[in-house]
Amino acid sequence: MKNLISPETLAFFQQDPTPLKEIVDFLDTNPTITTASLCKVTGIPPRKIHDYKYLNKKNSISKKNKTEIIPQGATKKQSRYSATDKFSLIEKYLIASDKEKTELLRKYGIYQSDINNWRALAKEASLQALGKRKIRSDKKPDEQLKIEMLEGELRDQEKTTAKLSALLVLQKKTFDMLRRND
Repeated sequence: MKNLISPETLAFFQQDPTPLKEIVDFLDTNPTITTASLCKVTGIPPRKIHDYKYLNKKNSISKKNKTEIIPQGATKKQSRYSATDKFSLIEKYLIASDKEKTELLRKYGIYQSDINNWRALAKEASLQALGKRKIRSDKKPDEQLKIEMLEGELRDQEKTTAKLSALLVLQKKTFDMLRRND
C-alpha cells in the first residue's frame, strides 16, 4: 500500500488540519486504493472521510436543485416563509459551515433563534406524527365484527332449523307407517 503512494503525498495527507478534499480526490482518481487502506496508513479515522463525502454529496445535490427561497412579506420585517421554505432553510443551515451559516442568516434576514424555533417545531410535529397510531387496515371495526358474529349465529340457527325440520318429517313418516300397520 505504501508503495502505491509517494512519501510526499502521505506526508501531505497526514498534516493538520487534514486535507479531506485532496484525500477524496486522490481516492477518486486511484480506484485501486480503498478508503480503509488509506486511513490505515495515514492514521485518519475512516468516518471522517465518509462524513466529508456525504456532506459534499448533499451540498452538490442541494446546489443542483437550488431553488430560491423568497419571503412572502413585502419587507424584511414582514417577511414570512412557508413551511416548505422553513424546512429548506433548516436543511441548508444544518449542512452549512460556520461561515456559510452566517451568510445564510444574513441573506434571508433571519436569526439563529428563528432556526432553533423552527427546528423545535419541526421536531415536535414529527414526534407527534410518529406517535400517532394508524388504524390497521386488516383490523375490522366493532360494528363489522358484530355483524359477522350475528351472521354466524343466523347460519347456526338455520342449520338447527333444517335438522329439526328433517327430524319432524321423519317422525311424521314413522308415525304414519305405524298407524297403517295397526
